[in-house]
Amino acid sequence: MATVKKDQSTKLLLSVETGVKADGSAACSQRTIRSVNPAISDENAYDVASAVGALQTYPLNGIARQDTSALVRE
Repeated sequence: MATVKKDQSTKLLLSVETGVKADGSAACSQRTIRSVNPAISDENAYDVASAVGALQTYPLNGIARQDTSALVRE
């Protein structure tokens, strides 16, 4: 039996800097873009997240990609 990935999903996570904490470090919040096509390239995912980040009220602090899938034996 072969093990394969099923039900793949991808999310883009944008960290935006919403202020400054009492200790002087950045206070961040997360924005999530769901239902992204798992076949998207990393470069295109970064470009999309950057474009959405530019529309935010707060400055973009970081971008992450989260891929999830189930492993099943067929």
